[in-house]
Amino acid sequence: MMTQTNELQKPDNASLILRRVLNAPQELAFRVWTSPEHIQHWMRPEPGMSTRSAKMDLRVGGRFRIQMQDEDGEYFTAAGEFQEVTPPEKLVYTWDWEKDGSGDEFGELEGNTTEITVEFIPRGAQTEMFFTHTRFATTESRDNHARGWGRIIDTLAAYLESK
Repeated sequence: MMTQTNELQKPDNASLILRRVLNAPQELAFRVWTSPEHIQHWMRPEPGMSTRSAKMDLRVGGRFRIQMQDEDGEYFTAAGEFQEVTPPEKLVYTWDWEKDGSGDEFGELEGNTTEITVEFIPRGAQTEMFFTHTRFATTESRDNHARGWGRIIDTLAAYLESK
């Protein structure tokens, strides 16, 4: 099977767009993106990281929390709120990091809230995914997130192919 790569765009200093064709139907791609039991298998922004837990209240106004840990034991915990939930087509949600993500419950956020939009477009047996992350405070933050999201989407694609 031909290996797909991510198409990355940086339309401005505060935004990034990743496009990827996934070898999975739309419903499966959406479910794997939004289900805690699946997220723990593919959310890997850095080599050696693991996802310790994922919580999802998949509804407008619902919150999510994804707790990751690197090989040195440092926690990186993202949290946010769903602003739009249209299964299996589209999600819009906020994204921020907890100041101390080592706990088991939602913690205090850093206050650098960004916004993510994920669209899943059916293309026969495949799904074209458009991932847009906006409102970065700095180009450095955008570029760091671009590297992490690129790895995450690669891992997601490989995980979907194993399903």
